[in-house]
Amino acid sequence: MIDGKVRLIMAKKETVFSLTAQKRDSFGKGASRRDRQNDRIPAVVYGTDQEALHVSLDHHTASLALRVPYVTINLELDGKKFVVAPREIQKDAIKPIYKHVDLVVLSDKEQKERLELAERSDEIAAAALKVRLEIAAKSKMDLGEVAAPVAVAADGTAAPAADGAAAAAPAADAKEAPADKDKK
Repeated sequence: MIDGKVRLIMAKKETVFSLTAQKRDSFGKGASRRDRQNDRIPAVVYGTDQEALHVSLDHHTASLALRVPYVTINLELDGKKFVVAPREIQKDAIKPIYKHVDLVVLSDKEQKERLELAERSDEIAAAALKVRLEIAAKSKMDLGEVAAPVAVAADGTAAPAADGAAAAAPAADAKEAPADKDKK
């Protein structure tokens, strides 16, 4: 924070992308794996007035689009055009690849709302950053400060260490404490 103000410098990102999709005829785990091996992302396009369409997208161009917050995608499939937005994105836990994408067809009203959110994304990100910085300022642990050492008493309670180093409870007392609880 500089003089109590959060400064967030972001390049203006494009929020509307055009992608072409290929229709998938084969379904299931094996077909999806073959698509991923061919640098394609399996995807499903669905909406309120249409049946689900199983498609595959080029991994490179789709991954560039899916990284952008509030992205709107103009999808072309067999001469038909759809305006879609990602509903759910599944990523690989280790590799930097997308495993599957659910795309929902947007109505005119939803398109306008999404474009307005995209225009305000810098403001939203700045507000979220300001909240995170305020929380970090209140919490000493988030700022990298070391917590005060704690000593463990013979009865298992924690107390601040007097000499600045944590004192461990005797091993014999620690083994006897559970046995005493079982007798009660």
